[in-house]
Amino acid sequence: METSRLKNIIILILALTNLCLLGLLTMRFTTGYAARDEARQQMVQLFAAEGVSLDGDLIPSTDPPAGLTLTRDPEEEQKLAEFLLGEAVSASDGGGGVSTYQNRNGSAVFRSDGTFDVVMEHSSETADALCRAFCRAFHYEGLTFTLEGTDGSAAAVQSFDGAPVVNCSVTFSISGGSVVSVSGTHLPQEGQASGSGNALSALAALNEVLSTIRSGAVVTAVTDLYLCYELQSTTATPMALVPAWCVVTDTAYYYVNCFTGEVSTG
Repeated sequence: METSRLKNIIILILALTNLCLLGLLTMRFTTGYAARDEARQQMVQLFAAEGVSLDGDLIPSTDPPAGLTLTRDPEEEQKLAEFLLGEAVSASDGGGGVSTYQNRNGSAVFRSDGTFDVVMEHSSETADALCRAFCRAFHYEGLTFTLEGTDGSAAAVQSFDGAPVVNCSVTFSISGGSVVSVSGTHLPQEGQASGSGNALSALAALNEVLSTIRSGAVVTAVTDLYLCYELQSTTATPMALVPAWCVVTDTAYYYVNCFTGEVSTG
């Protein structure tokens, strides 16, 4: 047999093999998609049986991220202090995981669990401008103002890698149109993966919320469903992020821990 004909036969065999593999992969993908779609529709029907509307298109197939252990970042803390107080702050260690930064414009206190308090003598920016600039610089979202004239407050929630950390927020106290103090929790944007395992899917999280509804929670519609983080703090691990599913309903926000399945409301 000529060498060229042999090469052509081998190429044809390889091409047919690739086509077979492609067909198998396509069949597997189609079967998997059909199974997920059927599971979504079954969940929609289960909620409907309890008088709760649920759009199947709201249910993502995204896998939850790993949990994270965060390490305190003194440079980030100083950056935040200087953003609010101005440059040339002096740092001091108060012991017990407490660090203080101060200058003639005020002081900032940071703790090992990420909580902080800043008191300011004056600000060169309006409250609106300063709050918005702070949120952009330090990864806070959903800024809202509660004002009576020029006095009141503003609040926002921190995000990590684009996902909100539901119990990690900042509050700005406003007087005379200027920010006079800031308090809340601030997290570094880097961490070490931890707490991996069989994390709950969106369908499993909905099933946990369905159990809560069956136990007496008053809900008539699920309006959104997305991944977020919950901040947990212990003596051994002051800053840990645990992935959770946020199930938004017409009456409450339900947070489902991706590792334990525990449901909390907010």
